Amino acid sequence: MIDPFANNHQSMQIGDLVIENQEDKIIIYGDINLVFNEAGYEQAQQLHELTSKIMLAFENRSQYSNYDDKSKEKDDQSDKIVDNPFL
Repeated sequence: MIDPFANNHQSMQIGDLVIENQEDKIIIYGDINLVFNEAGYEQAQQLHELTSKIMLAFENRSQYSNYDDKSKEKDDQSDKIVDNPFL
């Protein structure tokens, strides 16, 4: 289980759902099929634990709004316009 917003190197997977941890955001992508069986129940428990930890992190961080621009600072793409070398 990841520690939400604590670092930039943790990730986890529930079914085909991938959860990547970063200090300023949590990235979730993929698919999950919660089948009505024991495996589906375990996956639902993992999702519940994860979302509870994420909500707790938001509730404990009184000023999370100061992280709004942090992702933009780390963005791999710059705002600089580059000439197309193929033209």
